[in-house]
Amino acid sequence: MAVIRSITIEPGENTGWHYHPTQVQAVVVSGTLTRVLADGSVVTTRPGESLVELAGPDQVHIGINHEAEPVVILANFEEIEGCPFAVQVLSPSAALQDRADRSAAIRLVGPAQNP
Repeated sequence: MAVIRSITIEPGENTGWHYHPTQVQAVVVSGTLTRVLADGSVVTTRPGESLVELAGPDQVHIGINHEAEPVVILANFEEIEGCPFAVQVLSPSAALQDRADRSAAIRLVGPAQNP
């Protein structure tokens, strides 16, 4: 079922890093939305402008409000029973650091030894 949801991001706040299980089509009603995508690119969307966020864990992003007024977004998406609107994740850099830390720990421990 298609759903329209109003999302407000207060001044100085952000959405946290996340992705959407289904595609989201949205329009910024007020304020200026700044999004940082997984590849590090920055996209700014102003009132009256629309955006599309593709579905899936490879589409990680964060929405940020750097301005003095709230950002209000109307988002249209397909609601699937039991499926959240957004899935919170680590930032791409934190996820890379986590993987690097695990690799370093494995190297420190070394391969299993047979007695």
